This record gives sequence, C-alpha cells and structure tokens, in this order.
Amino acid sequence: MKVHIIPEPNRITVTDKIVFELTGLCNLNEQKGCNKAFSELTGFISDEFCIELLGTGKEEIRLSLDEALTASESYTLDITENLIEIKGADEAGVFYGVETLKQIFLQCEEKLPEVHIADAPAYSYRGFMLDCGRYFFPKEDVMKFIDIMAMHKLNHFHWHLTEDQGWRAQMLDNILLTEIGAYRSHTNFGVKPHGGFYTKEDMKEVVEYAHKKCIKVIPEIDTPGHTVSAIAAYPELSCFERNLNVATHCGVKHDVICVGKESTYEFMFSVFDELMEVFTDGIIHIGGDEVPTTRWEICPHCQKRIKDEGLKGTDDLHPYYLSKIAEHIESKGSKVVMWNDTVKEYMTKSSIVRQLWDEEMSESDVVSQINKGTEFIISFVNAYYLDLPYGQTSLKKCYEYNPCYKGIAEDKKNKLLGVEACLWTEFVPDMKKAGYQIFPRLGAFSETAWTEKDKKSYQRFFEKLPFYEYMISSYGMNFAKEKEALPKGLRKLGSLLYWERRKLCWQGLHNIIDNNKVKRKYKGEENK
Repeated sequence: MKVHIIPEPNRITVTDKIVFELTGLCNLNEQKGCNKAFSELTGFISDEFCIELLGTGKEEIRLSLDEALTASESYTLDITENLIEIKGADEAGVFYGVETLKQIFLQCEEKLPEVHIADAPAYSYRGFMLDCGRYFFPKEDVMKFIDIMAMHKLNHFHWHLTEDQGWRAQMLDNILLTEIGAYRSHTNFGVKPHGGFYTKEDMKEVVEYAHKKCIKVIPEIDTPGHTVSAIAAYPELSCFERNLNVATHCGVKHDVICVGKESTYEFMFSVFDELMEVFTDGIIHIGGDEVPTTRWEICPHCQKRIKDEGLKGTDDLHPYYLSKIAEHIESKGSKVVMWNDTVKEYMTKSSIVRQLWDEEMSESDVVSQINKGTEFIISFVNAYYLDLPYGQTSLKKCYEYNPCYKGIAEDKKNKLLGVEACLWTEFVPDMKKAGYQIFPRLGAFSETAWTEKDKKSYQRFFEKLPFYEYMISSYGMNFAKEKEALPKGLRKLGSLLYWERRKLCWQGLHNIIDNNKVKRKYKGEENK
C-alpha cells in the first residue's frame, strides 16, 4: 500500500496489512508534555470523523516522550495491531508525529495499514514569511497560514509587519503609526484605498495560536529603509521632516529613517520594547536592507553623526545604526535577524543572524562568515520567493534547489540554521492569489526544510500532487494546476511578461524627480 506524506519522512515502511480501525471506543492516552499533540489529534478526529473517543475499546493511540530520541523535533510513529504509538524527542516531535498521522488518516480513513516511521528534520529553522505590510491579511487568515505551516512541519512564522505601504503593528506609545501609517490612498490594483492593522490583542492571539502548533513567531519591523509609512505618521523621523503620504506603489524609496538624530534611536527603541512585550519567542527581525543613502548624504544631522562618532563616511551610517538597534534588542534578551545580500562591514557583528535573499553573495563569503560563527538563514529569491511567477521559479526548480555550502567547519555546520520561504504581497492582494502562488511550491520547499537531501525525490513528490491538492483544498485555499506550476512555451513566456508589469507600477520617474527636488532644496545644509 502506498501512503503519501508531505514532507517526506526520512524512514518509512508501509505494508498492505490493515491492523488498526478507529472507532469511538478507541483509547487516546498521553504522557506529560504531549498536550499540544493531544489537542491537535482530538480536534482532528472530531472534525474529520465526527467521533468522540470513549476509551472503552481495545484500540489505543499512545503519545509519549522518548529520551532515546536525541535529535530535536524527531519522532517515531508505529501502527501495529490495535495500537498507534507516537514517540517524540520533545513536545514538537510528538506534535509532528500527529501531523503525519493525520495525513495517513486522510488517505486511509478509519482503517489503517501497518506503518513504521522514524523521522527527524534536516534543519532546525524551517520558516515561512508572510508580508502583511503591503496588503493587510485579517487575523483569521494569518491563523490559517499557521495551520498550514504546521501541516508542513514548519516551525518559524516570520511576520513582516511594516513597509513603505503600511504599518500593521499597533504601538500604544506611538499611536499614529497605525492611525495614519496603516492606510494608503490606493494600490497597484486600482484607485481603492487599502489599510488595516493588528491590535496588540490580535498579535498576542496569533502568538498564542502559533505556540499551540509548536511554531515560534518572528515579528519584523523594517528599518531604517522601507519606512515611509512611519515617516508619514511622524515626519520628524526623517532627515528633513517632509510631510509624506503612505507609499502607494512598490519600489525602494529615498525617504528613510534619519540615523543622525538621537530622537530617532529613542523612538525606535520604544517601538522594539513594546514589540517584545507581545512577541515572546526571543527573536526580532529588523529588516535592514535596501537603504538608499541619498538623504543621509545631505542631512546635517547624519553628517554630524559621522563626525561625532568618527565614522569614515556616509556608508558607515548603515552598519552603525543597525548595530545600535541590534545591541538594544539584544540587551533585552532577544536574538536579532536581518536581511542580507552581500558581505558588508556590519557583518563583523556575528551575533546578528543573516537572512540571505540575493544570490550575489558568493559561496566563499557565506562559508567564511559561517566559519567565523555567524548564523545564516537561506531565502534566495529565485528558489524561495513564492510571489515570483512560475515561469521564473517553477515547482521543479523550487523543489530541486538545495542550499549546499562546501568548506564549513564541522563544529560550525549548525550555524546554517535552515531555510525560509517568503510570500511578498505587493502583487498578492488576497487569499485566492496567495494560494495560487504558494501551492504546490510550499510543499516542495517543506521537503528541503525537513527531508534529508538524499531522501528527496522530485518524481515521488510529483506523484503526491493530487493528494496534496486535496489537503490544501480542505483549508479553502487555491492551488496552481500542473500546467501552471510547470509552465512551458507561451504559457511560461506569458507568466514572465505578466510579472514584468510591476515595472509599470514602480513610480521610478516620480522617485527620480522627487529626489532631485530634495537635493536642490537641501544641498549644502549638511555643512551649516
């Protein structure tokens, strides 16, 4: 008998012998430390089979921890005569065993074959990022993404909460960030206004929900770039205190946080302090990439900061600012993550985790930094950016990419923490489009994150697609068909041409004109 599991277990044996039948008389027993898995399984059985387990029969489902399992998040699942036994190295391991069992139930219904599984993750960090800065997704949709992450055995939810186009995290100490910064007059898709934000209670609810699924939540407050929404709310955060509107279109903006004013640091410290009260997993993402220095070059505050701190020039302001922000967050007990594309001076601060998105950074540079002790997460654009068209990143390309770096010292291999798939939403306005972009690529990604490299098989994964679509449809999510996920010929070309329309929404000419206007108005003030 063939049983499909996504992501593929590292060791699995299935026979044709039916050995277990689920009935209302079944016993479900849990040891201490298995509560999350117990709740997940009882909820599933009730929802899927409308069965309330009475515990008076001979069949038994047993959940327990096993000290013999040494790998974090590992589990074993054995289905034998009248017994389903799941053992985990820890609470998460038992939970993932239940997630696997749920998939077996979905295929075999109440009558299960003999199964033996021994499983453990390839990477400790298995992430999914949802960008809510461009398009706001309601709390209920965010929770649906968390459910889907759990099904894929992903364990870090990266919540991108701020952008030029919207500030989504309520800050009671700085209320204008959401009263003004959470709303833009229109979007790339027309003249309709768009906005929304999460209250502190909303965010706490999401964190609590994720924890029930053994998922940590990493909030991102992007700084010092991608901050037009914050500047629109508080113009004093910028170099020249211009009155800006929340950005309506995509593209890197010249207006960024002023890193010369001491008040800027005080403001951002207060933002991160309030954020850490809500997000308790001890990991904070500070963005940090795509920061034009054109404002800093003519800003008297920034130029004074260079002289006062003995910096070499304007380029040093970027690492200087990020280091100060990181040091403040670390002093509060949280780890810091930031985006990175190439090796820069601020990479000497090895405590900051680097999330690589641009493949321009050479393998030798990555290996060198890892061997110095720096931790990395891999999120390369052309493999793991799920908003890209299938014509650029097909299902097969996504599946077959493996972050493999040679030359990492044996005692530093754990510094390559893992991988993260990202859904940017400037061209993903709703859940229908999100589903189309994510599935089936998230399943392909999950096998890189979880399954050992030599156990992966694209052909086997391809054979799972009908079952995979069935699972995803149960969440009410859209799913790209085979010809869409693996486009050829004119379909592939059309996919790429459709994507290129983004350039028409970039406002590049406006940005150039506006930047020149600012330079003419303020040039020379840095010397006053």
